[in-house]
Amino acid sequence: MNDRLENAAAALDEYRLAHTPPALLAVPDEPVETWPAPREIKTELPPAPEFDARVLLPQALAEFVLDEADRMPCAPDYIAAALIVSLGSVIGARCAIKPKRRDDWIVTPNLFGGIVGDPSSKKSPALGTVTRFLDRLEAKEAEKLEDAKKVYAAEMAAYEAHQAAVKATMKKAAAGKGDSDKMALAVSDLQAIEPPEEPHQRRYKSNDSTVEKLGDLLTKNPQGLLVFRDELIGLLASWEKEGREGDRAFYLEGWNGTGSFNIDRIARGSLHIKNLCLSVFGGIQPDLLERYLATMAASLDNDGRIQRFQVLVYPEAVPWQWRDRYPVKGAREAVRDLFDRLANFDPLQDGATPADDFVKLPHFHFDDAAQEIFVSWCSELNQTLIPGEANPMMRQHFGKFEKLFCAIALILHLAAGEIGPVKADSAMRAAAWCEYLAQHARRVYGLVEAARVSTARMVGRRIAEGKLDDGFTVRDVVRKQWAGVTTSMHAEAALAALEEHGWIVSTDTDSAIGRPTTRYYINPQTRRAAA
Repeated sequence: MNDRLENAAAALDEYRLAHTPPALLAVPDEPVETWPAPREIKTELPPAPEFDARVLLPQALAEFVLDEADRMPCAPDYIAAALIVSLGSVIGARCAIKPKRRDDWIVTPNLFGGIVGDPSSKKSPALGTVTRFLDRLEAKEAEKLEDAKKVYAAEMAAYEAHQAAVKATMKKAAAGKGDSDKMALAVSDLQAIEPPEEPHQRRYKSNDSTVEKLGDLLTKNPQGLLVFRDELIGLLASWEKEGREGDRAFYLEGWNGTGSFNIDRIARGSLHIKNLCLSVFGGIQPDLLERYLATMAASLDNDGRIQRFQVLVYPEAVPWQWRDRYPVKGAREAVRDLFDRLANFDPLQDGATPADDFVKLPHFHFDDAAQEIFVSWCSELNQTLIPGEANPMMRQHFGKFEKLFCAIALILHLAAGEIGPVKADSAMRAAAWCEYLAQHARRVYGLVEAARVSTARMVGRRIAEGKLDDGFTVRDVVRKQWAGVTTSMHAEAALAALEEHGWIVSTDTDSAIGRPTTRYYINPQTRRAAA
């Protein structure tokens, strides 16, 4: 059927070409020397920003990041990004920051992020240096669970014995006549008996769980969880599958960190999550991310899901060098102790304002100096940066920067062991993080343009090799099924880039039948340009 349609379309094109007056064809018929010389098709990703640990992190965290990165070696950006997101996940929904003095808006410190790099860039080892602290917390909780299960078993036995005794009393009262007082007392006693609460392990991360399983975990872990994926593209791709729209909605709500969520299941009934708070982190290869972003850029179904990955870093590769030395004394221990402290801290004891009927979580504020920094930064973001951004994906990305600023400021405040309002030092570091991550975002989204240009170069080489005849159409390109141009949309993008660089020129051939056909004519100098 498809072949017949294509043949019919091709025949129609030939008919139009044969019956269109030459004047309307506008076929370039000029000597070679009158054509402009084709320009080289090239693009470069924006450079990765320098990671300045002393500006972005408190001293203890900076020492850990630089030491681990140097000994591996890998880009320090990898370890720092994983550290920030992991710390935010441990804090989770136990507290928030209230960025405005009078408004009820609150921000939880959970974040989405990832590290971009080739397989040889040591993404997995870098992630392991941070996730081991979460693994340690979970191991300690597993030990606690074993002890709690023993207590639960004893309490359950006592409960069942008490319940049996009350039921025996009720049976005797029922056998007697007029012993209503004893029966009423027994009924009251039975109603007052409550079974012991079954213990559960506190969790900090999940590697590969369904939404239903995550929902179960979150009902027992209201502080939130980190969803960790060594290969993040698998999670992103799963959100695009037909019938998985609910999964995507689940994660989008989890990014907000303050909303509730219902999961309705046929087999197991409904599940109500009072507070859905998720952090997400993992690694991803540039070529896989490039394809995903290109699809998002061309899609009308872009709900900002990729823009939620704001702690996304794509540093330059670090050249391999042999390293074999002891860690800096105390660096790892300081971060280990920080994870332990944040896993058990009480926000109210650290100066948080208690929750109330309108603000559902204990919350911190900016002090006067930090508030001034945040207001000034917000003004620059919304009045200059976002309006001046031409890329719609980048505008969406920057539109979520306010949460990024507030979350990082709170994380750094608590990591530094500060008490009371968030201070100017943490606010300045948060602003520096936003500037740093904005440059990474430009580099990441630059992969879309890089992919377009790379495909255009490939098509240009094919044209120079004579694989397409003068006056070809988009359909002719798609029929070749060359990598990256298997659809009309991709072919048109590549041809547009070639035309921008003077390799081809397009013209619409009008006819009395149907829509005009766009034909592409080849610059005679393309062979020279491709050489």
